[in-house]
Amino acid sequence: MKIKASLLVTTLLASASCFAADTYQVSTSVYSQGKRVAAPAMMVEADKMASITMDIGFSYTLTVTPNQDETADVVAVVTVGDSTIHPSFTVTYGKEATIAIAEQKLTLMINKISS
Repeated sequence: MKIKASLLVTTLLASASCFAADTYQVSTSVYSQGKRVAAPAMMVEADKMASITMDIGFSYTLTVTPNQDETADVVAVVTVGDSTIHPSFTVTYGKEATIAIAEQKLTLMINKISS
């Protein structure tokens, strides 16, 4: 009976830790040569890489790392066709951030959904 009880407690603790992760809604727009080529939105857990790929030659991965001051550090890899950018920057929750590298531009807005 002790084994069953300890398994139950372990399972509950593991479940609780899954719900404890901060979750963010990330809305983006990706531009190539002045034209918007994608506008994906996704739910992302803190410190876990999320990715999306589309048939139009677009792929996008990012990691959101929360800070103590209502900001998050973002590390991304954005590929459009055969062009790839690797932006890293800090974003304030609820405010759009923009980064441009050569002919590529990425706009990003992060909203904290849960903690």
